[in-house]
Amino acid sequence: MSASRIPIANVYYLLCYAWGHVDERDLVRLDAFDELDRVHDLLGHVLVQGTFRLARQGIDQGYRDVREDLAGIRGKVDVGGTVKRALRSRGRVACAFEELTPDVPHNRILRSTLSALLRVRDLDDDVRAGVRRAYEKLAGVTVVRVTRRMFDQVQLDGNRRYYRFLLSVCRLVHDLLLVEERSGEHRFTGLTDAVMWNVYEDFVIEFYRREQDRYRVNRRGRTIRWAREGTHEDERSKLPGMEADAILEAEDRRIIMDAKYYAEALGGRFGGKLRSDHLYQLLAYLRNREATEAPGALHEGILLYPTVGYAVSARVRLEGHWIQACSIDLSKVWKEIHHDMLQIIA
Repeated sequence: MSASRIPIANVYYLLCYAWGHVDERDLVRLDAFDELDRVHDLLGHVLVQGTFRLARQGIDQGYRDVREDLAGIRGKVDVGGTVKRALRSRGRVACAFEELTPDVPHNRILRSTLSALLRVRDLDDDVRAGVRRAYEKLAGVTVVRVTRRMFDQVQLDGNRRYYRFLLSVCRLVHDLLLVEERSGEHRFTGLTDAVMWNVYEDFVIEFYRREQDRYRVNRRGRTIRWAREGTHEDERSKLPGMEADAILEAEDRRIIMDAKYYAEALGGRFGGKLRSDHLYQLLAYLRNREATEAPGALHEGILLYPTVGYAVSARVRLEGHWIQACSIDLSKVWKEIHHDMLQIIA
């Protein structure tokens, strides 16, 4: 399913959940989303609103080490440097001190991302004007070439959650940005299926982790062990890993959920059949988890597909397990999406 078919406001909500920044989602004015329909305009608008908010609260600052030759003394005197360069004869002293500055790594990433957006040719005019004003709000911050490693090196404490949210936006901007080597033109690839697959899976997990309290939610990457009795120990390492997207557990119900971001939820010649590979995979999860971790417990599976404008609904019983294939219509208003997500596990 193409991300371009999803209303841009809903794309924003998906991203906020996927990044673990639901609490920050309402800090951005959503009314402007009605006039935007492209992801780079959305990301630019969010960064503009976020930068203005930071400016009102006070742009974050940090200390940097400075070495200068001064007429007076500031900080520590570098005696060796003063003597070596004969500074005293000129009435100056080599000093080393710390200076408070907004030119810190997270502000550099933010301003550099705004600078990159200004070079995107088809950016919405109103968004571009906002990006330019936001860029100017960060005067004194160095523009750098942003790399993935820079994001990993930024260290922010718990009081800077909003900065972490904006850096998540910046990371996505740079992941989607292509630069033509000859012309220097910047353009966006859009949200590819590979990107949206991860976003959708993370959204599903984070939504159920936050929005209900009946089930314990094991996050993506929870390994399911194979029922491998009889397999020689030397051969067990050759078995591939088995990781469910999410496992929801209550005292009376256990659900293994697979979130599938596909262009079409149903397959077959006429598009009316459940996809066999999805059923086989989910059945493998159900059989092996019941055999290795919760013998005798009732497990069921859910295949959860995103759709736009139509619904998928099927419930079958296979090998003693109920399997439900259902969909979330991402063209609806968010309040309805929220309700439908909870109804699936009710």
